[in-house]
Amino acid sequence: MMANRILKELADQAKDWLYYLPFGSITTSNEMMRLFLEKFFLASKATNIRKDIYGITLFTGETLYEY
Repeated sequence: MMANRILKELADQAKDWLYYLPFGSITTSNEMMRLFLEKFFLASKATNIRKDIYGITLFTGETLYEY
C-alpha cells in the first residue's frame, strides 16, 4: 500500500505542475515528456525507465498480465 500512496502523491504533484504551466508553454508531446522527466525524475533514472519501456518483449503465449 505504500507504493499506491507514493504513486498517488506523484500523480497529484504532476497534476498541479501541469495545471500551473503557462498556457502554450508546451507545444509537443515530446516536449511534455522531457519537461515531466526533468521535473520528477533524475536523468539517469529516466534513461533506465525509457530503456525498460523500449525493451519490453512479450513472448509467444505470454499474456500482458503475466508480463
